[in-house]
Amino acid sequence: MELLEEILILLLISCTVGVLVKYIRFPYTIALVLVGLFVGLANLLPEIKLTQDIVFFLILPPLLFEGAINTELENFKSNFKPILALATLGVFVCVVVIGYLINYLTDIPLLLALLFGAMITPTDPVSVLATFKTLSVPKKLSTIVEGESILNDGTGVVIFSIVLEMTRVGKANIITAIADFFVVCIGGAVIGLILGYSAYKILGYIDDHLIEVTITLILAFSSFIIAENFHVSGVIAVVAAGLIIGNYGRTFSMSPSTRVSLITFWGFVVFIVNSLVFILIGIDIHLDKLLNYWNVILVAIPVVLLSRALAVYPILNLIGFFDNKIPLLWQHVIFWGGLHGTIPVALALSLDVVNRDMIASMVFGVVLFSLVVQGISLELVVKKKFVMDEKKLRYEEVLGRIIAVKSAKQEVERMLFEGEIQETLAKRIISDLDSIIQQLSMDYSKLVEDKDLAKDIWVRTWKRVLLAQKSAVVDSCIKGLISEETLNKLIKEIDEELEKIENM
Repeated sequence: MELLEEILILLLISCTVGVLVKYIRFPYTIALVLVGLFVGLANLLPEIKLTQDIVFFLILPPLLFEGAINTELENFKSNFKPILALATLGVFVCVVVIGYLINYLTDIPLLLALLFGAMITPTDPVSVLATFKTLSVPKKLSTIVEGESILNDGTGVVIFSIVLEMTRVGKANIITAIADFFVVCIGGAVIGLILGYSAYKILGYIDDHLIEVTITLILAFSSFIIAENFHVSGVIAVVAAGLIIGNYGRTFSMSPSTRVSLITFWGFVVFIVNSLVFILIGIDIHLDKLLNYWNVILVAIPVVLLSRALAVYPILNLIGFFDNKIPLLWQHVIFWGGLHGTIPVALALSLDVVNRDMIASMVFGVVLFSLVVQGISLELVVKKKFVMDEKKLRYEEVLGRIIAVKSAKQEVERMLFEGEIQETLAKRIISDLDSIIQQLSMDYSKLVEDKDLAKDIWVRTWKRVLLAQKSAVVDSCIKGLISEETLNKLIKEIDEELEKIENM
């Protein structure tokens, strides 16, 4: 009963913070951490520990699943090279650089320093993407940031588990560690794909939005638990399952009303989870312990930043030789936007090693710096650099108005057909709406005379046309109208056209 009361109080605090930050234009998640610090200092609530079990089995599955179902596979695939490189090679670089530098600068044993590196490396996309959504950040950039964060959660946790075992044994076996890494990651992906595909097929036989949403909830948690029971990555399993549901299940196995229910439900779940997690991070960070270890924390912060820079800039520039070059400004945002949050704190709280308080305090110190200093300054940098062109803003405004007014006209026509409105009144309203649409259409025509804007619209339209073709041929194969051989041939042709469009 006491726990329920505490959770309700935390949710009330979260909602209050959420309302206030809209007026002062402050990042919501960072505000929660700061409020959590105050609540912890004032001892207003008993401490609720973010243990490894709570984070891994209750918090991570919904966060990862919601991120995966809202990730467009086409965008993910078109940016797969930088995402994969950052989430694998980048993670290895960070762990090794942090481990050896911390060992050299502080005399902390190497394995313990590597353990700290594995804990602090996973990045948290929540605060960054919340900032991106309010500004005109290119979709490709936000896809890279989100994709890296989703994947490096898995690779970071796997490396942490391997290094933790080495710490307990007291020696390192690099060959075994690398083999374990690939087995755990690939095993998690296989289990996630199997469970996600099975759920996708089952959803095709059901037409009840409550049952279908419940199945996705079961899938999110069961894929994690089953993968962990097989000693492979539950994190990667959840991501793989979510990608299948988000890109195939939602399109081919769900009605429009179910899709709306799915997005609404998971949006609500993630809001609740994030609200609780970020305020608990603030409560669980003990400032007195941070002050006790201020010297090693001051060493850890620049070391973590340096490792991130060494992972981001060389890797992305190397990728540029084989793929589309990523602009330097984007690289700056990816570097500075590598915020650390939920997972490092959870791993630190679950530690049971020598010098636990010192390592945990280092993690908390870096996380606090990351969320507060990097989080706040990131919004200023992004807002300054990614200013949307006035013509594009005007275009979006006119387009939005056209869509809204045409939707309103369809609603009046439906009401007339259903007998909900008198015919004379309906025709008068429709005539007024037609006049508005005509004026907006003239404004639209003037705007698209701009060559750059017209090209952007042309590219986006053709991408949607090709994706519609892709969906249609997949649907035809599911219905048995075409064979899988024909499907693969058509999909390959469409993918080639999409690649040409992407490179224009």
